[in-house]
Amino acid sequence: MMFLLEFHQSGSAAFTRQIMGFETKVHNIMTKAPSLRSAKQDTRPGTVPDTVIVIPAYNEEVAIAGTIREYAEAFPTARIVVVDNNSSDSTSKNARAALRPDVDLLLFEPRQGKGHAVKLGLSRLSAEIFIMTDGDLTYPAEDARALYDKILATRSDMIVGDRRAGGTYEQQNDRLGHSFGNSLLTTVISRLSGKRYNDVLSGLRIMSSPFVSSLDIRSAGFQLETEINLVAAYIRADVIEEPISYLARAEGSDSKLSTLKDGVKILSFAMLNWIAFLPMQFFSIVAAIGWVLSLMLAYRVVFGFMETGATYSTTAIAGATFGIVGTFAFFTGLSLRIQLRSERRREVSVFLDRKRVWNARLDAKALLPKRDGVQK
Repeated sequence: MMFLLEFHQSGSAAFTRQIMGFETKVHNIMTKAPSLRSAKQDTRPGTVPDTVIVIPAYNEEVAIAGTIREYAEAFPTARIVVVDNNSSDSTSKNARAALRPDVDLLLFEPRQGKGHAVKLGLSRLSAEIFIMTDGDLTYPAEDARALYDKILATRSDMIVGDRRAGGTYEQQNDRLGHSFGNSLLTTVISRLSGKRYNDVLSGLRIMSSPFVSSLDIRSAGFQLETEINLVAAYIRADVIEEPISYLARAEGSDSKLSTLKDGVKILSFAMLNWIAFLPMQFFSIVAAIGWVLSLMLAYRVVFGFMETGATYSTTAIAGATFGIVGTFAFFTGLSLRIQLRSERRREVSVFLDRKRVWNARLDAKALLPKRDGVQK
């Protein structure tokens, strides 16, 4: 009996040593081969947050491959999604050669416009962190990595790369009206949204999964960044702007943004969304104009009659009309405000519920022990 017990114990010890030896070999292989660690995104609890990098590209054959390589090096565990927005050059060919097979994706969006391309990219894969950048290599990957680390540390909803803070945007952007237009739109959109921004047109954004889930992108073109800012203000998202560098475009790569044409589109889009999100502000202005005109015309009618005895019937009708329009505008805005306030509270509540789940997932991963400097 003692013999059997000793045999069992020795056999168990040998089996345990074999298992431990096998685990050690696997650990050594994974630590000595970082390419294997970055070949596939590990979605098990305890790994780094699942990250997707969305790169819309339109006729960027010169810079797209370099952009992919830089971001793949800075984010080895992230999946890159390049969306060819109906390019007429070799953008797709060069992107396919730089992307990692079975890890990254190359999509094609035939509808022209950055908004369409980004919407497709964001809807293709699920992740905990989404990174949006341009395919022209003007946003350094090292700056994007710093913003990525900051969103994990602060648990903000979106961190925007501020090109204007360091002055590099004005230095690199020599097109007439670009810098002035960006400054003007930033000021207007900040006032309309009720939130102070410094660079509303920045194309580098690090966004949380709950925030992306709250986006219902409806803009087709370069109104995209404006829409994202307005939505962030509407749902009371935590937004941080961090200074970044803005590099010069590679030779042969041109900006697709038209200063006048796209500027008018962005401004009109911002105005429409301002009315939709904050109707009381708009209709209060309309009401005030109507009432002021009504009082001015009423003054003319009353004092004209007192001085001359003449009746100004046409003027009186016009004054009454402006007064009625002002009153209707005021109560229209008040009614929409009451209705939208309850809807806004509901949307903010849903957003906060998603954010709690997101924070819990990140906490679960961050609390697990680290070994050899690598979070397991």
